[in-house]
Amino acid sequence: MGFITAEMNLNGTLEKYNIIPDVLPSKVSPSTLLQVDYGPKDVALGNELTPQDTTQQPSIFFVAPDESAYYTLVMTDPDAPSVQDKKFGPWRHWVVVNISGSDLETAKKAENQQTPYIGPGPGENTGTHRYVFLLYQQKAGKQDFKPMEHEEKAHRRLFQLREFEAENQLELVTVNFFTCPT
Repeated sequence: MGFITAEMNLNGTLEKYNIIPDVLPSKVSPSTLLQVDYGPKDVALGNELTPQDTTQQPSIFFVAPDESAYYTLVMTDPDAPSVQDKKFGPWRHWVVVNISGSDLETAKKAENQQTPYIGPGPGENTGTHRYVFLLYQQKAGKQDFKPMEHEEKAHRRLFQLREFEAENQLELVTVNFFTCPT
């Protein structure tokens, strides 16, 4: 019998929850793990959290594959407004840019909050939503990002993730997610 690697386990879970192909086009080759904590509750590859658990911006931790590099974190909900009708998905919940691999405190700085955090708020009876955290290495190093409007709900709808990745030369390094039932 063969060994099951962490990469195989991650990709199997992403496929089980349809993160692949709904959010990611193909399998992931992670180069680190992404820890996301909402106080005492951790995000752990599909575990269940409630909107009440996730109202405050979470803490993040990862061991940077390259400590001299900069990273971008994206949190998105592909199931907006509902699991059955994804016409507003993916919904952009949070985007943090220019996170220094040697100083994760930079993720908390206001100037790095490209889109300030807004917690999950799935509508009643809209199915179990998936909230996906994507961590990217910025291939161009520290950079200026084009501003994204976020004040109105309509600004956060239909986030063009693939375009954002390409425009900013982002390379996915890892992913984590939780589910939120309604």
